[in-house]
Amino acid sequence: MKSMKQVQQENRHRMAEINQDFYQRLWANSQFYGPEHFNTWDILSELSCHAPRRLEIGPGLRPRLPIPGTVFVDASKVACQRLQEVGGQVHVGLFETFQFPESSFDLICLFDVIEHIPNDQAVFTQLSNLLVDGGTLFFSVPLHSHAWTAFDTLVGHYRRYDPQDLQNILDTHAFGIERSVPFGMRPKSKLMIQLSTWWLCNHYETAMSFHNRFFFPLGLKLQKRLQFKPGLAHDENIDEVLIICHRRPRT
Repeated sequence: MKSMKQVQQENRHRMAEINQDFYQRLWANSQFYGPEHFNTWDILSELSCHAPRRLEIGPGLRPRLPIPGTVFVDASKVACQRLQEVGGQVHVGLFETFQFPESSFDLICLFDVIEHIPNDQAVFTQLSNLLVDGGTLFFSVPLHSHAWTAFDTLVGHYRRYDPQDLQNILDTHAFGIERSVPFGMRPKSKLMIQLSTWWLCNHYETAMSFHNRFFFPLGLKLQKRLQFKPGLAHDENIDEVLIICHRRPRT
């Protein structure tokens, strides 16, 4: 009989394979979209003016930070090659193995990334170490563990965050929440999520072709201006949240 530790290791290995397979296939058949296409551009272009040392983690072919002068870390060779072609400073590999000195960056961004990494505590520790005192962390995560669906499993999520747990993690790692806003393009209909999951599982190439050629460009056109509010947005209708934090001073 396998030990609990062996089972956990096998599950983590399986999830890592799901993550790698899903996103390698996604970026291999996707169009590149620059940061100006997204509703995060206004706030990030402003923040970047005061943050000469910038890092974006796991952008794929959809970076949000200004590309020239920004360091990008992504596991996809396809994504990194395209980012390098348009002026980014790229590092191919997992963020967990990324080596930079303490206080190397003024601004760090990662969207739809943390929930895909098994040890999120280690991720927040690393983010806290890499940021200067007063530096900005700008990220998104899915909310509410009770809202878990088959789609979360399909795309390789390890977790959804209950608001108080997320607040505690940020406090532990010296991050203060400044403001937040509901975020993401995922459909709210459970039936639509079920149909999308079934379609991706059984007709991946066709589903991704429709997504890349129709649904994603339509989603970009339907984006609304981000209306940030102080603190952490977390009511039951919020599926995903975009958060801006500052790194508290080191003691």
